[in-house]
Amino acid sequence: MNKQKTAGIVTLTLNPALDQTLYLPQFKVGEVNRVSKERFDPAGKGINVAKVINSLGQEVTVTGLLGRKNAIVFEDYFQNHQISNSLINVAGANRVNLKIVNESNDEVTEINFPGIRCAASDLLKLKRVLQELAAESRIFVLSGSLPEGVPADIYRELIKILKDYHCKVFLDTSGEALVEGIKAQPDVLKPNVEELSQLMGRSMDQERDVLNAMDELLASGISEVVVSLGEKGALAADRKQRLLVHSPEVRVRSTVGAGDALVAGLVFAEAKGLLLEERARWAIAIAAASVAQPGTQAGTFKDVEQLLPNVVIEKLRR
Repeated sequence: MNKQKTAGIVTLTLNPALDQTLYLPQFKVGEVNRVSKERFDPAGKGINVAKVINSLGQEVTVTGLLGRKNAIVFEDYFQNHQISNSLINVAGANRVNLKIVNESNDEVTEINFPGIRCAASDLLKLKRVLQELAAESRIFVLSGSLPEGVPADIYRELIKILKDYHCKVFLDTSGEALVEGIKAQPDVLKPNVEELSQLMGRSMDQERDVLNAMDELLASGISEVVVSLGEKGALAADRKQRLLVHSPEVRVRSTVGAGDALVAGLVFAEAKGLLLEERARWAIAIAAASVAQPGTQAGTFKDVEQLLPNVVIEKLRR
């Protein structure tokens, strides 16, 4: 544990997905629809984060659980893109999530399936792998939903393991997994407004409501909270400052994975040693570059560089 670590980045995905994106000239509910084109993308929140980090030229490792029956699509992608693969193969097939894109208005309809089933022995293997990775790497991203058979407090357990190795932990999940996960005090929390509302048990209609909730989370021991606001950007805060980060205007082609791209930006900038304001700037630029791409593809480093000057950051009073 005293060994000098690199700024290695590891993302963890417990419920991977194969995203099938269908493009239709016009999507009509209750009628026959014809697909103009389609694409398949290995996904799941942590994998999406890793794809974005990889597209920016930063080394990244993926871990978590992967169903054997359709693992080859994921494994080929990781090999072709030089993403280090430390996923645990488990029984069953990874879920296939449908994304229906109405090309007439760019509206996206998502249909998400439940995913693999996990055994207790799979989790034991995963914890051993996580310890091995934690001994070498400094930054971990735990994100996404939980498959059947995984206890709601799994993120809390995994965060405690990573804290023993003095790793920096980013958490991005929802529901009971989020409620349990924050008990282990992850370093950075990234909910959206809906997830934050569910966590706090009250509505978040005004900016003040969101800021108050962020303050409560910071007071509980979390170091940073970043709340994504969709096309409006994000609110970012630590115990010293609050920032409203405005997103630059781009032509939106797919919002699928936008929150994951934002997390990837925060992590990418963290690995570069940047402070909160610049991390937030990179995160929003990277998210904006991502939504300008089809499916769950990531923007290039050049795309991000062009957007960085257009990110406006407003400092809010505490």
